[in-house]
Amino acid sequence: MINRNNYHALPCPCGSGKPFDECCFRPNNKKTGNPMDEVMHALHEAQQGREFSSIEDANRFMQEFMIRQNTAPRDAFAGLSPTEMRSILATPFDAAAIVTFADVLSQDPVSPITTIFKALADAIGEKGLKPTATGNLPRNTVREISRAINGTDTFGTKDTQYLIQKETDYFDLHITRLIAGLAGLIRKYKGRFILTKKCRALLDRHGIGGIWPELFRAYAEKYNWAYNDGYGELYFMQRSFLYTLYLLHRFGSEERDGLFYANAFLTAFPAFLDEIPPRHSTSPEEIAISSYLHRTIDRFAVFFGLAHVEKTEWTFGVDSIYKVRAMPLLENAIRFHVP
Repeated sequence: MINRNNYHALPCPCGSGKPFDECCFRPNNKKTGNPMDEVMHALHEAQQGREFSSIEDANRFMQEFMIRQNTAPRDAFAGLSPTEMRSILATPFDAAAIVTFADVLSQDPVSPITTIFKALADAIGEKGLKPTATGNLPRNTVREISRAINGTDTFGTKDTQYLIQKETDYFDLHITRLIAGLAGLIRKYKGRFILTKKCRALLDRHGIGGIWPELFRAYAEKYNWAYNDGYGELYFMQRSFLYTLYLLHRFGSEERDGLFYANAFLTAFPAFLDEIPPRHSTSPEEIAISSYLHRTIDRFAVFFGLAHVEKTEWTFGVDSIYKVRAMPLLENAIRFHVP
């Protein structure tokens, strides 16, 4: 008979990377819709009629069973195995058997972040830019970049417009400047913003096709996705960025509702809901869906040109707000090697 001790240090098939006996095997685990349900059912079936002559025999059976489970595709993971999922979560940029990232793009990418970065790099130029007392870009520079890209130096809703007064009023520019700093492309030197040697070398050799991968990796690894969006940390959403790109790779050739991707994320990671504290009038599920669409689809995939979103007129709730499809840049920049 197999007891709890046989599960010690075996990797959990849910993809968490934790030992089985510290994760989904725990009694009273509060996860709902747990992907481990099918594993436990399979284990029960595999044990039927078996007798073990020793602990070693039982351990051997468990090892073989767990290897099969960890390498088998899962519907809950959209066809990935738990082993592949662990690599995607733990070592996304070093999982070469599953995915590779282009160091340089074959052609200049079209994306909001690179459009803004090019305008910022031109504004910095050879002489640099003197920051404001708060360390941000000069107001006139922010207005000029906004006029060049958006055709206006105002911000706000369609019905209420305000004149740009500071860098954070043009928030996409603000984020781009922060990401460029984290990527080592822009820095302050002798009291001015300048383009680094690394940035100039990449632009000279590869153009913006050499800049995009640097911005992408800095955004995925170094930038805090929770910055100024009001949803709280919810760090796992950032940690699982590559799974969302895998979903877009697999399903994004057709336009789908944003809820399709949000539900696929929650199906793979139902315990994510446990991270979300309830609010007065909003359920954890509503917060999860809203934050996922905003933070992972809009602020990440769309910002980097990997997805396109059509937004309908706002109505109560979140149904049908987002219509998502993958963009060609996704396949050019990120190559998945899974069937």
